[in-house]
Amino acid sequence: MLLKTTTSIGLLLALSACASQATKEKTNPEQLQGIVVPSAPSDPLNMRADADFHFIKGDVFSREGKPARAIEHFEKVAKLDPNAATVYMRLSAEYKKLKKTKEAILNAEKAIEKDPKSVEAHFVLGDLYSSEKSYDKAIAQYNAVLRLQPNNSDAAINVGSLYAIQKDFKKAEQYFDTLLKNPKFDIPYLVHYYVGLMRIDQKAPKYELAAETAFKKALKVKPDFEDALVSLANLYLQQNNTKKALAVCEDFQKNQRFSTKVSEMIAQIYIDDGDLNKAYGQLDYISSNAESTFDAELKMALILIKNKKLSLATEKLNDLVTKFPTEDSARYYLAAVNEESGDAKNAIQNYLQIPAKSEHYGEAMVHAAYLLKGQGKINHALTLTSKVLNENSDPQVYIMHASLLEAKKDYATAADVLEKGLTKYTDNTEMRFQQAIMLDRMGKKQPMITQLKKVLAQEPFHVQSLSYLAFSLAEMNQQLPEAEEMARRASELSPKDGYVLDTFGWVLFKQKKFSEAVKVLEKAYEYQPSASIIAEHLADAYSMQSQAEKAQQLYKKAAGLTKDEIRASKIRSKIQNPS
Repeated sequence: MLLKTTTSIGLLLALSACASQATKEKTNPEQLQGIVVPSAPSDPLNMRADADFHFIKGDVFSREGKPARAIEHFEKVAKLDPNAATVYMRLSAEYKKLKKTKEAILNAEKAIEKDPKSVEAHFVLGDLYSSEKSYDKAIAQYNAVLRLQPNNSDAAINVGSLYAIQKDFKKAEQYFDTLLKNPKFDIPYLVHYYVGLMRIDQKAPKYELAAETAFKKALKVKPDFEDALVSLANLYLQQNNTKKALAVCEDFQKNQRFSTKVSEMIAQIYIDDGDLNKAYGQLDYISSNAESTFDAELKMALILIKNKKLSLATEKLNDLVTKFPTEDSARYYLAAVNEESGDAKNAIQNYLQIPAKSEHYGEAMVHAAYLLKGQGKINHALTLTSKVLNENSDPQVYIMHASLLEAKKDYATAADVLEKGLTKYTDNTEMRFQQAIMLDRMGKKQPMITQLKKVLAQEPFHVQSLSYLAFSLAEMNQQLPEAEEMARRASELSPKDGYVLDTFGWVLFKQKKFSEAVKVLEKAYEYQPSASIIAEHLADAYSMQSQAEKAQQLYKKAAGLTKDEIRASKIRSKIQNPS
């Protein structure tokens, strides 16, 4: 962490005047015949006017956040007066905005070439070298600043910090110690702070106490030094001493000026400890005192969501969307609350307003497509996911697009989409699992088994794959002992999932372990009483245990729970002829 120069670059450019003496001799026009007359030298006043014009234009574009346009004009100034150090500084600053560090460095070097005594230029060049991790070159520039201004505290701190960054802790310690002994050094609290950071970087228990001592010394000299306080609190948190971290933060908050950093740390400690009510109060305190309140208010909304206070969360998020229209996080969470509240219309509307550049874009489009699918608008949802696939490579987009194709029974295309996704996300087990399902839908049992085994090789406790593979093997009457082991493992991992328990019960049934199967299937039915397949399986188990009355009742219920008339007819046939 280095200090950055705070000196502003002047807005006016000192241009060197170049004067030319006009010839006083008159020439006979006849003497000019056949002779090429050179153009008259540029008027110095016009050159100065042009330079001023382009400098002002460059400055305007710079202020408007258009560095490329600013560079065009500053370069014209440099051509008009190549000896002006200030314009090279401006060029360096604009190139830095464009993250063109090489060009920024070259222009800072030119500025120093034109004005070797420019503290500003040496400092800026030091910062640029430091950003490129050219630490020795950076130190040389900060030392150049110190030669020009021996008491420049910022440059001195940066030299010591760079020694520490290079892990030359002994040299850094000696340097910092020299600074503290210098009576003209006016910011000793910063030295203590950087010593503390250096001690933490040394990563040994014996240095943690030294770091704590250094941060406390910094706070003794400057009690309102929030960076030192936050670093001290973080040190305590790293030591799992939440009580101490909270105590120093609350003491700072009570006795010093308002600090957003410190208040946010207090709120986060409460959140991590699960005390959401105190966290909410602290965030409310931040929103009443901080200049920028979005982060605090968003966290307040998320706490309301966590506490299932959805109407209050909706109100808070609507307010944030109004106050901060460009903050797409607020709209995304508003859509999520709409969805959880069952307000699909507003949820879809808000999800679709999330811009493509947003980190939430892919997820938002997946949710919108899911809701559209729930409304039976499969084609609309497919249009959306098709568009998103061309803009966003989020794996969930591939999975959702395939699920929409599955709903249209276009299993082959769905499998192709997932295959394409797996070329980008070879380790995505959820995508591979969905591909296995598509292969199963197409009747490709062996490729389906291969894909499921790949998932389990990568993620042995993938519950859905364990259960699906076990059920498939049971239906094929293959490797039943292996299927039982997988189904048992899945049921242990997810003991309240009715479908997982149904698989386990069905594998037992297939092995004629009817008594065990009944017990497991009864639990499955208890957790998922509206699942036709589970009711049918339990009825089959009752039938094999000579519990005909129970079996008949469940067959009737199973038939009534399915919308597939062919399947319902098959179930009803068991009422008179139980297997």
